[in-house]
Amino acid sequence: MTGGVSMGLITDKIRENAEKCKSCAFLKLRNAEIDKNSVLYDEAMMTLEGVYRASCTMCPFEKDFEKIYGMKPYEYFPMRIAKKEA
Repeated sequence: MTGGVSMGLITDKIRENAEKCKSCAFLKLRNAEIDKNSVLYDEAMMTLEGVYRASCTMCPFEKDFEKIYGMKPYEYFPMRIAKKEA
């Protein structure tokens, strides 16, 4: 195989681990709305992205998630930015 994620045998255990990854509290934080007008917006975004990536890297389920979905969990769950109220 020449690069990419190996699509080996996907067992029930791998699917179960991928679902655990989807329910991770850190990844649910990505759906919290972040106020783009905040003074520390850029710093907050960099800090949060670092926390997400570090938590996924240390998580034992991350590799199984990648086998199922073909991407890292923090790539699968986009960050949400608060919409400006009228």
